[in-house]
Amino acid sequence: MYRRKGYYIQVQDVLEDSQRSTSWMYLSETTKAGVWLYQDIARMHTFTTSVDKLFSRSMEDPGWGLFSKIFHWRAGMYHGEDIIRVKIQLEELLLQCTDTGILYPSPEALRGLADVAFYQGKLSETMDILQKMEEIYRGKDPVNLIWSISRQAVIASLLGDYDLARDLIHNTSENFEFLLLPTTYTFLHRCYGSAQIELNAGEYDMAESHFNATVEGCDIQDNLIHKALGFRGLGEVAFARGNFPLASQRFAETQSLCTKMGVPPVKLYSCNPLYTLPERFEGWVSFLEGRSPFATSII
Repeated sequence: MYRRKGYYIQVQDVLEDSQRSTSWMYLSETTKAGVWLYQDIARMHTFTTSVDKLFSRSMEDPGWGLFSKIFHWRAGMYHGEDIIRVKIQLEELLLQCTDTGILYPSPEALRGLADVAFYQGKLSETMDILQKMEEIYRGKDPVNLIWSISRQAVIASLLGDYDLARDLIHNTSENFEFLLLPTTYTFLHRCYGSAQIELNAGEYDMAESHFNATVEGCDIQDNLIHKALGFRGLGEVAFARGNFPLASQRFAETQSLCTKMGVPPVKLYSCNPLYTLPERFEGWVSFLEGRSPFATSII
């Protein structure tokens, strides 16, 4: 729950405490490997551990080893490793995925490859990979199914097809029927995706409305990740309108949430590149770098 909401510091604290408990020695090696895996996923987001050390303790476990190798190479990409090398490794790991039992590693490998394609500016390839993920999730994992469709919608908007983007994001509601109780988390996927689409389309009023709804949804679920993303989006809307005091306030709130998560502000999107806003929205970067109109006056 902490990981899903972006409380990466708390994830590490809880799992470190578990390893100091008297019951730790009685756990199976596979259970211990799962603890190390999730601990390193949190460390991946906080950038507090070198990539070489991430997932090294869980790689040899028969149950979690493949997941760990996939996350190790994804972490390498997010931390700046050569992207061609990452792609080769993820493609090889994908071939090893069988998706048997309760473990489904292939979507994690595909997500890494979607991130690779996105970083390389290959949006059509990113779309194709997300569609493969949709096929895997359909009928099995409605939350991630909605995630994959909402990301397809955003990619469509980046390709300039706003009608398709809006149709896709609207159709995610049809998949709520698979859920006994639609969660706020699935709502956040859809709402933030809608905000991205409208921002990309230059519809600032609509984008602002969806970003506000995202933040409000996060207040209900106590989700720090999407709340930070929502405030950053609101800051960009204010920046585009020339309301720099409001933009500064929104970006300061984003920065504060990054601190609470344990994520360096400059790394807000590093582990979630498909949530990134286009480079033309430069208010956040200008704020972090102290550039005009956010430069501090020197007396």
